[in-house]
Amino acid sequence: MEAAKPAGKRQRTEYNAAFRTKAVRRVNQDGQAAARVAQALGMSEAVLGKWVRAARSQAVRPAGSEALERENK
Repeated sequence: MEAAKPAGKRQRTEYNAAFRTKAVRRVNQDGQAAARVAQALGMSEAVLGKWVRAARSQAVRPAGSEALERENK
């Protein structure tokens, strides 16, 4: 008899940086819908959306802004 798995607990999938970059590029540069890309890659749309938002916020920040933020704290 198998041990029962806790309900709602899924094994976390780890994605490497190259996979993340390609997935975000498909949304940002190729103009594909995040839902379609996530489905094609077999991943959560929420995770891909988080990566896309993070990439867009990094693209908007001017160079050196992180150092200025640390100085102003």
